[in-house]
Amino acid sequence: MAEEEEEDHEEELPEGVSAEEFEHGPVPEPYRTAPSQAGERRELDRLARKEDVAFQEAEAAVESGAAEPGQDCGNCAEYIPDRNGDGFGACAKVEGYVDPADWCVLWESMEEHESEER
Repeated sequence: MAEEEEEDHEEELPEGVSAEEFEHGPVPEPYRTAPSQAGERRELDRLARKEDVAFQEAEAAVESGAAEPGQDCGNCAEYIPDRNGDGFGACAKVEGYVDPADWCVLWESMEEHESEER
């Protein structure tokens, strides 16, 4: 069963990207120091590990009560949208590739971010 799950996960990976690279990086050059949707820059030496921020699919986070419906990486202030057409982006705070349908405890709405900036 574990092999099947691993195979399923590998099918979701961008072409030429290992599971290790997907989880921990490095991400492609266009993302490495790119700004997030809210203008935050990635600091490569300060990125959190996915396992340290309860990184998971947003649907699972909602089902477990960790997230509210509608909270996902795609609408997080820290998200860096897809820049190379592979369907994945990155995050200004978390290492590795990020699917817009994921979620972690660092999720921040654009409104929250804007009010913090004032």
